[in-house]
Amino acid sequence: MGKPSLILAALAADALPGVRFVSVQDLADYQREVKTLVLTTEDSRQVLLKSPRTVSAATIIGTEVRALRVLRQVALPFQISALLGESSVNAERKAFLFDCVGGREINLDSVKPEDPIVAAVALAIAKIHSIPTALVSDAGLPEYVPAQSVKERVAEFDRAMDTGKIHRDLLERWQAALLDINLFRFQPTVVHGNLQGQYLLTDGTDITGITDWSSLSIDDPAVDLSSLYGEASPEVAAAITLAYEGYLRADKNLRQRANLYFELSLASYLLQTTEAGTEDEISEAEGILANLLNDLHAGLLPSLTPTEFAVNAPEVVTPISAAASFTSPIAIVTENIEVIDLAKPDNSKPEEDLF
Repeated sequence: MGKPSLILAALAADALPGVRFVSVQDLADYQREVKTLVLTTEDSRQVLLKSPRTVSAATIIGTEVRALRVLRQVALPFQISALLGESSVNAERKAFLFDCVGGREINLDSVKPEDPIVAAVALAIAKIHSIPTALVSDAGLPEYVPAQSVKERVAEFDRAMDTGKIHRDLLERWQAALLDINLFRFQPTVVHGNLQGQYLLTDGTDITGITDWSSLSIDDPAVDLSSLYGEASPEVAAAITLAYEGYLRADKNLRQRANLYFELSLASYLLQTTEAGTEDEISEAEGILANLLNDLHAGLLPSLTPTEFAVNAPEVVTPISAAASFTSPIAIVTENIEVIDLAKPDNSKPEEDLF
């Protein structure tokens, strides 16, 4: 072990006095802003140690701790982690220790539409979305109404457009969707917020655990599906969504928003790399968007046009070619949508690296 790992192993002993650790595995590629170790105790239990490298990372871990306390109040069909301890105030570094959740990460790229895991993923998402919103709201975790959610995406869109690196055809596709009030008629639910395959753990058939709850919030249910759309094939993504709709009553435009959010995430990645990435990362982001543009021109991208319409006439969309910026006000119409409860019978200045 290098010196940082030795320091953190000492922090683990400080956080869990009386527990003896016999081995340490450094998860160097787990999260950039968090130093992460897996420690094994003398009785063969595994403990996950997270130590923030930056102030913002410390805030994120603190949010996850609050989220896990919320989740302990509801019955879930999969395992979640729990905080076991944290380093003392006098410790050299701050460290949080969590129990490890069993299972292996899902490789959504290898999943087929007929695989049992498709229904298991859909059920897990539906159970998350059925958590009472009051629990999350009372814990002080983020809560977004439709208008606020769209406003933030519009602001991100503007910034991405200003890079000058995104083709006009993609920009006009996204602008038309963002300006359509019909697309954003949804009931906010509790969402995981960052439901990537690496955080979905499985035994091959069922979802055995879900990790990384630092983005737990009340938001658009399409957010959790959008993360999967980027990893799974279109057929598997459609199968997961169809199974989800069988577990939980969803609004008619869930799929369109999930696709929109996924595509916008690619623009956000380009924006991030342009602002703080390497040349290789910028080239990678540009290549991803170039492939998306090719799919658009080939007619392979799904329609973002809503299938459920409001009574009001649609917004007039100014083409990107005629728009200096994208800052016009947006009016969002919402309606009450029944949600079935399954539990029933900018400051971008780099921060100093601590390691």
